[in-house]
Amino acid sequence: MNATVAQTRRATDTASRYAATGLLIRLALRQSRALYVTWIAALTLTTVATVLAYERVVPPGANAELTMAALGGNPTMRAMLGPPFDLMNPGGFTMWRVGTFVAAALAWMAAFGVIRATRAEEEDGRLELLRAGAVGRRAPLTAAVLVAAAACLCTGVFIAVSLTAAAPPARSALAVGLGIALVGLVGAGIGAVTAQVSESARGARGLASAALGAAYLMRAVADGSAEASGLRPLAWLSPLEWAALARPYAAERWWVLVLPLALAVSLVWLGFRLESVRDHGAGLRSAGQGPARGAAGLSGVVGLAVRLHRSSLIGWAAGVAVFAVAMGSLSDAFSTMVSDLPELAEIFRRMGGGAQDLREAFYVAMLGLIVIVLAMLGVQVLGTLRREEERGHAELLLSTAVPRRGLALSHIVPAIAAPTVLMAICGALLGLNEALGAGSVEPMGRVAWAGLVLTPGVWVCVGVAMVLHGWLPQHAGLAWALVGWSLFVAWIGAVLGLPDWLRSATPFAALPTLPVESMDWIAVLLHTALAVVFVAVGLAGYRRRNIGGG
Repeated sequence: MNATVAQTRRATDTASRYAATGLLIRLALRQSRALYVTWIAALTLTTVATVLAYERVVPPGANAELTMAALGGNPTMRAMLGPPFDLMNPGGFTMWRVGTFVAAALAWMAAFGVIRATRAEEEDGRLELLRAGAVGRRAPLTAAVLVAAAACLCTGVFIAVSLTAAAPPARSALAVGLGIALVGLVGAGIGAVTAQVSESARGARGLASAALGAAYLMRAVADGSAEASGLRPLAWLSPLEWAALARPYAAERWWVLVLPLALAVSLVWLGFRLESVRDHGAGLRSAGQGPARGAAGLSGVVGLAVRLHRSSLIGWAAGVAVFAVAMGSLSDAFSTMVSDLPELAEIFRRMGGGAQDLREAFYVAMLGLIVIVLAMLGVQVLGTLRREEERGHAELLLSTAVPRRGLALSHIVPAIAAPTVLMAICGALLGLNEALGAGSVEPMGRVAWAGLVLTPGVWVCVGVAMVLHGWLPQHAGLAWALVGWSLFVAWIGAVLGLPDWLRSATPFAALPTLPVESMDWIAVLLHTALAVVFVAVGLAGYRRRNIGGG
């Protein structure tokens, strides 16, 4: 009898902890459905488009196998894309070309989705209102993890079904889809943990990005190292590598997929455990009391904006700088390629905008990716203006003598200046290895200048984001679609053989790619003028509309 009562109590306690989970699942789906649908569609189409373009990518003739073997053995390509196992198979080539990238992007999506449904809701006060009703303590995190997990599994299923039709056998296609989905679940676990550590959604996203960025960098260093190097085993420590290490289309190692599953379950369990020992609204990493008197710089909106963006900018700067140094150290591989494989050299030149010199092709390809990543930084920094408005902070500031234009410019300026400065730094670091070999700083300056020439494209992205914020704030997220399309074109546009008019539909396409092309000041000035017009139009709308509304 006592045992029955104890079991009943335990069942009741468990039910109370997860009460209203179904309701919160529907709420999370309603709030984030556009985010998840967009990511699922984009990642699935990227995979499908790559496998369908295989026949155009693989060079015809007797040298095809030799060329693809040299391509897969190149340390720079391995660092960028991951370990290849069977490039003569459409499915194996697709897994190498975009599989690791898709898995990493899915992990980012899941982590940010969990943080958005938990820490962001808690920070804005909405979760406290929900918990005032019959909502269990574990229900919000449970709902967030389940929704993110469902999105990851849907992506994996869509990819597996697509590859089964385009690149059989079904067993190998299932390995690709399952591996990518499980890596995405690891991202959900990371989001569950970081949402408990930081007391702000911004801090949680920063921690999650740092963890995933470190995993990707570890993978790149390990894959780019020599076969006998002691760094090569580090690939097994990066969860973003596990989908590739399962060897889809090359004698699958199914046991490897246990690793992301076990890590995801462990991280989710840890997230629940950490949530149970912290106070609502607080994080395990307290922000501290701060000084009794604020710094003099905080007396204005400029100082406040610098304080809001400081941690994020430091993290971005460290991440892109390390990436630039790591990639720059591999630039020699492009000048020491096998000279009797013209097909392989042609692949590199196509990736590098048609550059004849392989090292220059490498610089062009890297700069084209880095500038889009920094465009993400610009859009993110400007997005702080919208978040401050949603939380009511902007209204408090504007109730003082702060003008709307001054508040907006305090975020617009760093959104433009930070990517510009970081682009110059990354260009210099990319050319550092060549500069050390030549005993001259000229390569660093040359590559830095080539990077700076591309930054007006970033300014245009920020300008578009400001137009949306000024006139259609409820659709401000569309700026990310522009950046995402640019990344898609830069990453696999040349591989897919997209029409020139479609590949030119990005803010970066018309800018000169130095040194492949000659300097085109007209294009640079036109992009700059367009960015200025967009910012001005956005400011005009921001000054006229209601704060907190459209």
